[in-house]
Amino acid sequence: MKKNLLPWQLLTLAALVLPLLYLAYAWPALPAQVPTHFDAAGTANGYTSRGNLWLLTFGLPVGVAVLLSVLPQLDPKRRFDNSTVNFQKLRLALVAFVSSIGGYIVYAALHPAAGAERVVLVLVGLFFAFLGNYLTTVQPNYFVGIRTPWTLEFPLVWAQTHRVGGRVFVGAGLLLAALALLVPLEFMKIVTLVLLIGTVAFCYGYSFWLFRRQAKPQETA
Repeated sequence: MKKNLLPWQLLTLAALVLPLLYLAYAWPALPAQVPTHFDAAGTANGYTSRGNLWLLTFGLPVGVAVLLSVLPQLDPKRRFDNSTVNFQKLRLALVAFVSSIGGYIVYAALHPAAGAERVVLVLVGLFFAFLGNYLTTVQPNYFVGIRTPWTLEFPLVWAQTHRVGGRVFVGAGLLLAALALLVPLEFMKIVTLVLLIGTVAFCYGYSFWLFRRQAKPQETA
């Protein structure tokens, strides 16, 4: 029986609309130039006109939602199915993540002492953890997942890599979110890079190890 996708689609629509409504509410109080980038100490070092904020709060999330709606049609083997709850959750998570970043930029412009850098890092960590949870169940496709030459070629390597790699993603994301609240900001850039690059490198290397282990019986036969 086909599962009801409407609740997830409505949540995605809410994630698209709410930041734009917040922007409209905050518009009169926003400065002409809004900070959009912060250094390791949390000090703003990049700005944009408030007239461009609709691109961050609405244009970018809509672009992500449209892209994810189109990608399944481009998969030649139709293995990236947009009619599943898993796909709807992924689209909601990506749209909500991008929308929350845009919404928080508006909030930080109204509250300069809000600690934008830490909040963004926590959001990145939580998104990373959610993505890892999704990866444990994602089926082979050409667009989303741990796509190495060996996972794309061998379904068993794909399944095992995503089962283990997804858990590593979850652990790294939760650790990043926790450290973002505890570690001084000047060290968080290197911590973030180590966690993200380390996780990706592990998944890449693990998929190769699985491939070599699978190929050994054929080599010795």
